[in-house]
Amino acid sequence: MEYYNILNLRKEPFSNSPEPEFFFEAPRYISCLQKLELAVRLRRGLNVVIGDVGTGKTTLCRKLIQQLSVAPKDAQEIETHLLLDPSFDSTVGFLQTISLLIGITDLAGQENEWQLKEKIKNYLFNKGVNENKIVVLIIDEGQKIPESCIEILREFLNYETNSFKLLQIIIFAQLEFKKVLNKYKNLADRINYLHYLHNLKFRHMRQMIRYRLKVSRDFEEGPDIFTFWGMLAIYLATSGYPRKVVSLCHQTLLMLIIRGKNKADFFLVRDCINDMYSPLFRSIRWVTLSLVLVVAAAVFIFQDAATMDFYGKLSVSQLAFQTKEIFSAPRIPEPLVKTIPVNIPAENPAAQKMPVNELAAFPAASSPAEPAPSTGAPPPALVQQKSLPVPAIVPEQKIQDVKMPEFLGALSMKKGRTLWKTVENIYGEVTPEIMDRVHEVNPLIDDRNTIYVGQKIKFPSIPAAIKPMQEGNFIVVVRKGTDMKVMYDFFHDHTYREPGMPLLFLPVWNSREGMIFAVVLDKNFSDFQTAQDYLGRLPEKLKDKAQIIAHWEETSVFFNRQALKN
Repeated sequence: MEYYNILNLRKEPFSNSPEPEFFFEAPRYISCLQKLELAVRLRRGLNVVIGDVGTGKTTLCRKLIQQLSVAPKDAQEIETHLLLDPSFDSTVGFLQTISLLIGITDLAGQENEWQLKEKIKNYLFNKGVNENKIVVLIIDEGQKIPESCIEILREFLNYETNSFKLLQIIIFAQLEFKKVLNKYKNLADRINYLHYLHNLKFRHMRQMIRYRLKVSRDFEEGPDIFTFWGMLAIYLATSGYPRKVVSLCHQTLLMLIIRGKNKADFFLVRDCINDMYSPLFRSIRWVTLSLVLVVAAAVFIFQDAATMDFYGKLSVSQLAFQTKEIFSAPRIPEPLVKTIPVNIPAENPAAQKMPVNELAAFPAASSPAEPAPSTGAPPPALVQQKSLPVPAIVPEQKIQDVKMPEFLGALSMKKGRTLWKTVENIYGEVTPEIMDRVHEVNPLIDDRNTIYVGQKIKFPSIPAAIKPMQEGNFIVVVRKGTDMKVMYDFFHDHTYREPGMPLLFLPVWNSREGMIFAVVLDKNFSDFQTAQDYLGRLPEKLKDKAQIIAHWEETSVFFNRQALKN
């Protein structure tokens, strides 16, 4: 049995593989990720990320690749190619590898350098102009690129149209790559975005450890495994370098199991460090730690006190007496959907007069359970049917007076989100016309490519010319509600948490219900049974409020231009 099962974890939280799902959105990482993604979508050419060993370059690289392919539309429009080891003996070998990597198959093996360059240029022109695709070349371990190949990369950047570069190049490299940039100014001058990765601050390291544990529990709440002093020992031993932190946390969990404990404190972490390093290093390290422990703890507490005082107006005295609460992430439960049960008696005349073209919804099949003691109440299944949201009945003479609102709603931008991707999720595509409308109602946006955390963006009502589902088909509605923020947060979280379950954010307005925001499976079903089978495959936590929809109210107006797949 794996050690993480013993600790009631569902997957290994501190693997040494660059798993994108464990990517922690520290401010410096998420800022870098957003700017790289925007640079690719805008076809800006060369971007470089430089960082010391163990600062998270490879994990960031894998997360970027996932971001560029998570949506089905992106997977069709963006081709991402990863070169793991760029060390070559000759320029011809480098060009041959690039050619095969991006998909050029008509190589005889006898081409010279000029012929290979021409093949690559023609291929990129066909992909970028004729097929309107974005070709991305990501190079990891960029410090290994031979100097003879640096000039070739510069020449690749000359392959361009009047409006964009044909090849998008992203280089992840260690600190010695700075010498290359200093030497080759003609390459450095062409860099669109240059970012330096650094080690994590103590606060962000603690958040990263807790986030990894949360992911390993499938985002369910659980006890804190590491105490504050255990975290402090980890930081003092690793200086906040993510790779060292992950390695030490893995060893700490193993030690935790061996000793039969449920908390990793300062002394347990110290023993793990003693096992990982040489005796001389241990002596120097722990003499130093003994001298600076109290001072360092005070510094960290006062640093976080200043931050928390800014956000939560907490005083230093409160921090001194509430260390545990202050260094724990605030847990404020927020319901995904606010549902008010509506029970309609069978003899209700309004229910009997409901038009036949109303929304036809079928509740998710509930799993068999032991019958509850009889209390005179109706069976659970009957209660569930009667508790489904029922559209309000508007008198016919008043329907024509109901007008579609000017705005769908507003969202406060969060870490990990970009305006480009949010617009695409809401409207199904990003066009100059849509972006102009969004910018028109948000005049405070100075730069469409730079959106700040907490910035509130309004989204205008721009009707689509299509309906998402075909007549006679069924779709699975995972959630629906009237609060745009709640429903978009639900969509965004589950889109990246369940990458194998493609979802669509579907704003809908009609004269009876008003504005509704639905999160649906991106698929049309020709029959009810097939839709029911797919509904049954949803994670258990999503089944309780899922519905199968047969058709929408006739006056419905849709705003997402992406038609559901057949």
